[in-house]
Amino acid sequence: MRLQNSALILSLAFMPFAASAAVKEKVTNTYVPYDADLYNKNQEVISTHAEFLYWTVQEGTIDYAQKMNRPAPSGVTYAIGDVHSASYQLNPGVRVALSYFNAPKYWEVRAQYTHLVSKGKDRVEKPSASDEYLTGTWPQILTNQLIHAHSAIEFNYNLFDLIVDRMFIPNPHLRLRMIAGIGAAWIRQDWKIHYFDQPKQNTTIRNRWDYSAGGVRFGVSGDWFWGKDFYLTGLTSMGIYMGSYNNRSKQTMSTLSRPVRDSNFSDTRPAYSAQFIIGPSWQKNFNCHRIEIFAGYELSTWFNLQEIRRSSSDVEPSLAKETWLASGAVALHGLTTRLTVDF
Repeated sequence: MRLQNSALILSLAFMPFAASAAVKEKVTNTYVPYDADLYNKNQEVISTHAEFLYWTVQEGTIDYAQKMNRPAPSGVTYAIGDVHSASYQLNPGVRVALSYFNAPKYWEVRAQYTHLVSKGKDRVEKPSASDEYLTGTWPQILTNQLIHAHSAIEFNYNLFDLIVDRMFIPNPHLRLRMIAGIGAAWIRQDWKIHYFDQPKQNTTIRNRWDYSAGGVRFGVSGDWFWGKDFYLTGLTSMGIYMGSYNNRSKQTMSTLSRPVRDSNFSDTRPAYSAQFIIGPSWQKNFNCHRIEIFAGYELSTWFNLQEIRRSSSDVEPSLAKETWLASGAVALHGLTTRLTVDF
């Protein structure tokens, strides 16, 4: 009987230790999914963003020459042959940004600046056939037939944005941001055309417009986890701007001291822009920071900016000069790569 009582007392004495060991074992074996917090949604961070852009610019209404590819019929003729337009090359640009994420309230503020200078040069020669010609799509005002034509164009793009976004994580694999903010834009295009009928006799047309404006931007971005630290990342946004627009068209001749064309136009106008970005990204959480690497395609289109203003002519300065207006959209697009580091 005494032996049984002693065993009972010992078992009661060791019960708390056994229960504690069971609890520890249970805690140790608790499984935490690898995707429980892919986005560090509860961590307050400051992020730096550095982007390399490799873009070109495309726009209409920038034709400058017509090269015939067959003889013209007798009588009145219109344009025959291949139209040659100014074109841009792929050029590097940058976008830098700094952001702050307030984890408890899931909002983020970001300041970013985008800069790109895109250039392009084109040249076309007279056809070799004696009954085929090179003609300008601007007035040539030269004595002899054109022997060659040159085009040089430059686009200077500067955009500053101050954006606030609200983050939503509807499921562990998807992060959405609703974007809204203000911005400022300064954009300039400078286009020169040269027509030559002999090496030292030529006419030069220069078209230049610039736009300085402020506006608002809104949109949505998303990161969709696909596995192994890879995501599909995208953004779409729209901007509405209001600002000062200036457009000047000037033409000079090597044989005249005064310009034969010198027209200026200015107004205050709205402009609309649309932005689209899509591509894969690699994102990973570390102990002290988080890294994102993105590479994808970006398209930014601007409307109500590109205008080429021509005019009719007359031998009398006092007579009417009609304005012939050609307008179109401006599209900046190409490769966008980004490195983001959270601290």
